[in-house]
Amino acid sequence: MGGVPTRPATRIMIVGDSISHGREGDWTWRYRIWEWFRQNNTPVVFVGPHKGTIPPPPEDDRTRDGGYAPDVDRDFLQDCYHYSWWGKAACVVKDGIGEQVATHKPDLCLVELGFNDIGWGISDPGGTLKSMEALITEARTHNQALKFAIANVPQRTIVPGLGDLPVRVETYNELLAQAIPSWNQPSSPVVLVHLCENYLCREGSYDGLHPGALGEFEIAQAFSRTLLSPEFALTDRSTKELEIPQPVPRRVLSTPVNLAAAASSPNHEGWARLTVTWDLVYGAYSYDIRIKTGHDDAWWDWHPVQDTRYQLWCSPMHLPTPEWKAQVRATAGEHVTSNNSQLVNVIVGQEDDL
Repeated sequence: MGGVPTRPATRIMIVGDSISHGREGDWTWRYRIWEWFRQNNTPVVFVGPHKGTIPPPPEDDRTRDGGYAPDVDRDFLQDCYHYSWWGKAACVVKDGIGEQVATHKPDLCLVELGFNDIGWGISDPGGTLKSMEALITEARTHNQALKFAIANVPQRTIVPGLGDLPVRVETYNELLAQAIPSWNQPSSPVVLVHLCENYLCREGSYDGLHPGALGEFEIAQAFSRTLLSPEFALTDRSTKELEIPQPVPRRVLSTPVNLAAAASSPNHEGWARLTVTWDLVYGAYSYDIRIKTGHDDAWWDWHPVQDTRYQLWCSPMHLPTPEWKAQVRATAGEHVTSNNSQLVNVIVGQEDDL
């Protein structure tokens, strides 16, 4: 029987750094652009060597893939491959992109790179531009019809000691916009993604650079606008750019549980070691802990902790008493915290049990 032919799925490889990789519990902008493809019945397959986010410490190397937000579509988890990793720079990826293109055979690369080159002094704007051009050239040696959507670099919030960073980013973005037309080829189009103009780090990030829930949508929206270009032939004329929902879904963290706290017996100088432990909270980037001593009714200030174990040496004048208490909350950036945990009493002489 005849009918409308099924369009073959476009093989997409997202090439990026931490902004694209994400942290455990994130939705990621990769998921948001995948949703947009799905909503518009655009057949795509995500390809690449990685599948997850970065897991939390102490496993934040390559020992395993971190997970996504609990409510992501199960189908995405079967199709979430990518070529992104924390700390990646264009000057490094340019040397590895050829192997990845040869192995995973993408039709289209969505590239989000450059901040690490510029932001951490690896290269200057001109050198970063050369790295991006070399990346495209190397990728084309394995697929002369490969298409590229290349994002410019976001303007992160001010970092002490990096006062010239905004100027360097602006310079690179201007150079990139000027260079892309010369990189473009009829069989291998290269189109600029105006990520910087759409993703405002002061509003959409959780730490001044990396996207939170809003920022993920903003980055995906920027890519969706570019992907409507006729050069990509991905969508029909009725397809609209990705819309950011109102309100944006809110990230929710569970309250830390199973707190235990103890202090070792004082050493020969009278100092004791306080230890507090708790269970890992899925999707937490870090934790805050605060202590109340038996000598003071007021809480100490919240103290950030990267792991689920906190240790503190206590001077003789602050030795733990049965009145000492500890409390913990999970955090995911500057604006997302869990409820405070239940209080836990510090038990003197049982630190080794933890």
